[in-house]
Amino acid sequence: MKVIKTIDQGAGHKIEFGEATWDATRTSIRNRYPTSSGGFSPRSSSEIPIEDIKILVEESIINGYISKADIKDIIKTGLDHL
Repeated sequence: MKVIKTIDQGAGHKIEFGEATWDATRTSIRNRYPTSSGGFSPRSSSEIPIEDIKILVEESIINGYISKADIKDIIKTGLDHL
């Protein structure tokens, strides 16, 4: 992934947006955390196509994996950026 934008979340945690490894015309996103070997997520550091975020969030909500408080935060952020 060629990183285009990095958002620092503190304590070494970063969100990275960039050109997808599989297609430079596509955008991908990944979590990055500091590790002893250089820094990817201990949970998973896979790139996710940006267009997959919508379905991942929707299915997480539908299946009860995101709290009502977090759903409200997501909706507020979305509305603030319309």
